[in-house]
Parts: sequence; structure tokens; C-alpha cells
Amino acid sequence: MEKRYNIPEIETMTREDLLKYQWRLLKEQLDYTYARSGLCQRQFKAAKITPDDIKTMDDFIHKVPFNTKEDMVADQAEQPPYGTRLAVREDEIFLTYLTSGTSGKGQEVHTMTEADLERYAGVAVDTLYVWSGWKRGDKVMNPLPLGITIAAPAHYLGLMKLGCDVFNLGMYDTKTKLEYMRRFKLSGIFSTPAYLDTLTAEAEEIGINPAKDLWVRKILTAIQAYPISFVHRIEEKWNAKLFDYYGSTQWAAGGTCEKGAAQGEQRGYYHLLQHLSLHEVINPETLEPVGSGEVGELVVTPLNKKASPFLRFRSADRVRWFPYGTCDCGRPFDMLECGTITRYDDMMKIKGVNVWPEMIDEAVFTKEGTSEYQGRLYMSEDRRETAEVRIEFKKGLSEETKKALLKTISNELRDVTGIGFDVKESPEPLPHAVFKVRRWSDERVKGLEKKAIPKSG
Repeated sequence: MEKRYNIPEIETMTREDLLKYQWRLLKEQLDYTYARSGLCQRQFKAAKITPDDIKTMDDFIHKVPFNTKEDMVADQAEQPPYGTRLAVREDEIFLTYLTSGTSGKGQEVHTMTEADLERYAGVAVDTLYVWSGWKRGDKVMNPLPLGITIAAPAHYLGLMKLGCDVFNLGMYDTKTKLEYMRRFKLSGIFSTPAYLDTLTAEAEEIGINPAKDLWVRKILTAIQAYPISFVHRIEEKWNAKLFDYYGSTQWAAGGTCEKGAAQGEQRGYYHLLQHLSLHEVINPETLEPVGSGEVGELVVTPLNKKASPFLRFRSADRVRWFPYGTCDCGRPFDMLECGTITRYDDMMKIKGVNVWPEMIDEAVFTKEGTSEYQGRLYMSEDRRETAEVRIEFKKGLSEETKKALLKTISNELRDVTGIGFDVKESPEPLPHAVFKVRRWSDERVKGLEKKAIPKSG
């Protein structure tokens, strides 16, 4: 398989040379952040350290304090709107953006200089698209609405820098998007897994066969976990190769290589862009690094960020880590398992059992006839803890088929969780998100809510 490199001199480095390069950038960023960030100075003072105490990577990992969302939001409240993290003059800010706020803990304010944005788009975004086979002249759809998060502008700029003809269609409904895709023969899509399902269902409903009537041959997806059957289904229905990437507002980034999101029943890997950021994966209880194939929390430190720098941000993202070399593509980067990233604060304790939303996703979305679902946790009138799952089915299914699917899903949920779920058909259409999806509501009494991960140590 032909290798596709965005920055060959980095992507073909030896592991030893990459680590040396990474350490040089990290030490420069550490000194810069300490000199310019009031938040960093206070944290170092509390830890009784200075940058002079950090002489090795091991020193950095075991001495430098963590940052959390709560730390950043509190810092913003102290000195609004940017907080004491702002390390440049306000007239040097080229872009202000916020986290999407899905955790319900407030939104972090981040900024970029022009050089920051050029670097992020040219290093992170362009690399992900190049690995996925996108090239100059491709006509591509960006379905995300332009807003105050980083995703849409970064992807737009990255695709333009790559030489693609970008159609920003986020303001249109799904049917109109499909009409533009057919009219202009678009060859690529960037989308979330949930919206890909919506796009596929809408196409079939209006008589469009994506594999035959459209020209899409490569799809890049992100943001949500999905069952591996999703990859096979989308690739078959669109006659297109599916790639995936992981990214965050805090500059964590990685993507699938030329092999894509899956090879048969083997998931692909997100190759972490370790020349853009330092990525650590820790056990959230012991705070120590996890081993190969183990699950932990991702911690990220941007390596060359000027506007709002920070060190060791605990993402609350639950990932599965693998060392470089696990994939035979030859890139010197560590990896995360593709398509299984969730959030620790999404874990639900139901009837004393830890349940992850992807368990329900797997049971629901591996069925051809399902379209979407919503989950609800509440206390019934007789004070019993109840977990309800309402399913939206695709149009045209018979009542007999829907009844059989409800029974199958109910049985699978009991098997995988050990818990009985109240599974029923939704009486009305459910929301289909273009960006991030929040499918669960928790209406239980205080004391039965989601269990939080431990705070920083």
C-alpha cells in the first residue's frame, strides 16, 4: 500500500529522533508557558517547582501539575474573558474559540495567533486528510455549521491549504446537502458517524443510491465511537473508504493511516501527532501511565502554542493506548484504538452497574432497521430505578419487524450489561445531530447520578 505523507521528514523519523525533537519542543513550550501564563505560575508555585526542576521527560510527567477544565474555567472567571492563561496581547489574537461544553461543566475559552492557526491547520488537519487520500482538486463537503468551536474553521482552512474545493454546507438541511453533492459531483465528506447515518438514510429515502448516484469515494469521520459493523456498512453503501480521526479543542490529534478505520474485523489506529502535542495516557486513579492495550485517560500538552498555552490537560477522554510499531505502516507515533474513544464523565452507574453509552450504541446501531435512539434514566412512581431506551426506526419497516428488533435489542442489552432496559419505539422523530451527540438524560434523585472520575492528583 502506497504511503501518504504530509510532512515526510517527521513521519519517517526514527523513534529516537522523534523523541529528541519532541523533548526540544516541550522544553521550549514549558519555559514559554511559565514565563507568560499566570495560571501556570500559580500551579508551579503550589507544587514548589520551577522549569529548572524539569530536566527530563520523566521529571515533566511526575512533577508538572495537571490542568483540568475546572482549573481553566475558574481562571477565566478570575480574569474574564480569557483568563491569566492568555500569553499574547489581545491584538495578536487571530481566533477565539470555545469548547463545545457537552460535559456540562462550562466552556473553556481558547485563542490562537495567526501562526497557531496556520500550524494547527497545516500540521493536524492537513495530515489527517493527506493520510486519508485527499488531494488538490477534490471537491469536498464540510457539513459543520460555522460557529465558535474550532472544528469548522480549522477544517475549512486546512482543506483550502491542501488545494481542495470546499463546499461549506452546514447551514442547509440534509436533502439540500445531497442535492449539492450530486450536482457538483463531490468526492469527499467530512462528517460525524451519527450524521453519516442520517445522510445515508435520507439519500435512500429520496431515491439516491450513494454508491451509484454520487461520486464520494473517501469519507473522514470523527468525534463519536461506533461499532465496527458501522465501518463495513458505510463503505458498502457509499462505495467509499472510511477513515477516522481523533481531535480536541486542546490540540490532541491523531488519525488513521492509509489502512483506514478497519481492516476486516480489526479496528484501525489513530496515529497520534506527537510532533504537535505531547500525549500521555494515564490510569485516572493511580495517575501512572497505562500499558499496551490498556484503557486510560488522555492527557495533552501542545508543543508550540503561543496564544493560550497550558500544560498537562486532563481531557476526561477514555482511550485505549498502543505503542508505536503496533501498526506496520512505519510511522514513529504511538496510537489509540480507532472508534472506541468515549468520555469518563459519560459513564453511567445504573442499578449499581457501570454502563458505557457505547454498549447501547453497539446493540442499537448494528441493526439495519434502526435510525436513532434516546436514553432516559429516571425513578418510577414506585421508586424503582428505570433505564429507558426509545428507538427511532427507518421508514418502511413493518410492525412485526420493529417488534422483533425491540426484543432483540432488549435481550442484547441485558446480556452485555446484566441490566433490564425498557426498550420501546419512540412515538416521535428523534433529533439527529450534525456535530456532537448527547443521547442520554439522567432524571434520577441526587446520589444516583453519573460517577465522576477522580480529580487531579
